[in-house]
Amino acid sequence: MNPGSNSRRRMRAPLPALLALLTLMGQAGAAPADITPYIKVDQFGYLPDSRKLAIVVDPQVGSNADEAFNPGVGKKQYEVRRWDDDGVVFSGTLQAWRDGATHTQSGDRGWWLDFSKVKAPGNYYVFDTVNQVGTGRFKIGKNVYSEVLTQALRMFYHQRLGVAHGRKFAGAKWADDANYQGPLQDRFATSRYAKGDLSTAKDLSGGWMDAGDTNKYTTFAQDAVLQLLQAYRLSPAVFTDDLGIPESGNGLPDLLDEIKWELEFIKRMQDATGTDGLFLKIGVDTYSGGSSPLSSDTRPRYYLPECTSATLAGAAMLASAAVVYRGVASQADYGADLLGRAKRAWARAKVTTSDFSNYQSACDDGDIKSGDADFDAQTQLESAFVAAVYLFEATGKDEYRAFVDANYTKMRPYSFQWWGPYWAPVHEALLRYASLPKATAGVASNIRSQKANQNGVVSIDDDTAGTDLYRAYLADAEFNWGHNRTRSNAGNLNLDFVTYGINTPQATAYRAVAEQHLHWLHGANPLGLAMLTNMGAYGAESSLNQIYHNWFTDGSIWDDAQTSPNGPPPGYLSGGPNKSYSGTLPHISDQPPQKAYHDWNGNWPENSWELTEPAIYYQAAYVLLLSRVMAAAK
Repeated sequence: MNPGSNSRRRMRAPLPALLALLTLMGQAGAAPADITPYIKVDQFGYLPDSRKLAIVVDPQVGSNADEAFNPGVGKKQYEVRRWDDDGVVFSGTLQAWRDGATHTQSGDRGWWLDFSKVKAPGNYYVFDTVNQVGTGRFKIGKNVYSEVLTQALRMFYHQRLGVAHGRKFAGAKWADDANYQGPLQDRFATSRYAKGDLSTAKDLSGGWMDAGDTNKYTTFAQDAVLQLLQAYRLSPAVFTDDLGIPESGNGLPDLLDEIKWELEFIKRMQDATGTDGLFLKIGVDTYSGGSSPLSSDTRPRYYLPECTSATLAGAAMLASAAVVYRGVASQADYGADLLGRAKRAWARAKVTTSDFSNYQSACDDGDIKSGDADFDAQTQLESAFVAAVYLFEATGKDEYRAFVDANYTKMRPYSFQWWGPYWAPVHEALLRYASLPKATAGVASNIRSQKANQNGVVSIDDDTAGTDLYRAYLADAEFNWGHNRTRSNAGNLNLDFVTYGINTPQATAYRAVAEQHLHWLHGANPLGLAMLTNMGAYGAESSLNQIYHNWFTDGSIWDDAQTSPNGPPPGYLSGGPNKSYSGTLPHISDQPPQKAYHDWNGNWPENSWELTEPAIYYQAAYVLLLSRVMAAAK
């Protein structure tokens, strides 16, 4: 081994990463002297009792195949050192992954360093004593993710529509006047079938923009609202009242205030129908004509009328929210209102679906751009199931229990006998029902039994076998549009074993797998990127600089976190690697799946939205995972 052979490669980290690193070094010492991109860790850090793995890699295939790294593989040639004084707290020997084989999914060969024994709170880095290179700074401590959660939650505040984003709350860089408040906009939206006819005008203001586009969808809001409510139910202690949003300090956790912002919009979508059903979506009818910032967009806004998929999604959200808000003393009346609305939406759906036998699935004709907000019949049945579970929890009525008992075997994942990283709110509803004291005993037993047999599905069997060099296995097919959401839910489905007391002797193993998916999202991945925007000030040496978003557009002052005056706000989770990318940018779809990503926000025909667009449902899945991991240290 020639230590000097890596001198060319030590500084191959992207310039933005080095700039962020220099900032951090100026804040907290100057160690190590050389930073390598080939030792991967969670850039934010680890909880004291977590499994801690550094993944050391030598690229073989993909965008960085011309690079190389020959780590010190001798006995105790790797160290964990304190950042501030270089004190060595751990020495270890690398363990080769599969005797030096190349991991096909990432294109890397690699090694593991397990430094789980390091538990003392502090700032650290991993150091290769042969090559004299190390990682950036990471922390160990009980509150290591607190600021990360704050920024991830603030994403929803930035996504709010119909309200001014003042400097006090948004920060000077992301302040903007109220948007979509002009004539024929959200407060006076008209029907897609009678555009501009004020006799059809409805107040559909508020709510969150769905993703990088500014449309608002009842159906697409479902998973985001349900998973955020689940996050609060499972980990209430991690959610504070000091996120720096307008409602901060009112005595209610800001997460619940933020969900309320969306629920108030959902209520308007219900009230607008006059039938207790819900409208499907509201937005613009053209891809062109938008402008940044959003307050300058004067395009008219239109809504799609009531549809069964919207009514059922609304019933699911309102019922789940009713359970949560009725459980907070100050919110009992609000929760009672939500419950009444959920019951009425359910009753309306019984009529419009002919007692859940006939579902509308062609309401969205694509005139309002761009997402098709229809749900197919199976997905609508699953929304009805979720609604029934939470209505039963809230009321104990036999009607809802009978619906659950009659339909649980039709639910994905149960019907597939494969509890993979999709249909997350249905997973949660199945397991929630199985935990209720008044649930039908045989049904509850069947649900728990099937879940108990899922160790081979993105879980501890693959971890034990070392299937993935990065110890966060997902199949190649899961590297598709919205991968980072899929990965977050892979972590969540492992924590479901722990939360619901299934296979309890293996709880530590499930938790380790879930946390490794979080570490992957935080930079322990082949890209070396924390998959959140603009997090250099919060501990990430290399986070995302660009996202596809109508506000933070290409060429605007919000374009790039490193090279633009403002950049996008911190904390947005992007879609992630997508092996099925269809745009014109070269060398993405031909990469190994874990490297099928590029940090940019180009428009058509580059189609950056297939990789870098955020979404409220991606964000909610990540918040759920992060908060559950954090709760273990409380």
